[in-house]
Amino acid sequence: MTPFAALARLAGLSLREAADFLRVREQQAKDMASGRRSTPPGVIAELLELIRGQETAATRALAQSGAITLAVPADDEGARRLGWPCVGAWGAMAARVVAASAQPVALSEAEWITTSVVDI
Repeated sequence: MTPFAALARLAGLSLREAADFLRVREQQAKDMASGRRSTPPGVIAELLELIRGQETAATRALAQSGAITLAVPADDEGARRLGWPCVGAWGAMAARVVAASAQPVALSEAEWITTSVVDI
């Protein structure tokens, strides 16, 4: 596994999603994931920025008093409306919240919820 592949996985990105997020061809993402192509430092920096954003959003959600409700995006466009580049990135943030919460986390498919919803 390459650092690119590890960071893309931690960010919740498929190779297609990583390519879209990084504005590269999917084949380039595959080549960076396999090590056939070196990964530019800027690419690593963009992935790290996304991961930090996920961690920040999860921390904010966990710091809320009361119930935590996360709006579930139906597709990548819905994820972008919530401030995430794609569903996979939203899912990685949500997984951090669910895993670390001492209380149940509600996931709502109603994207219009604005209270207790975490976005970046």
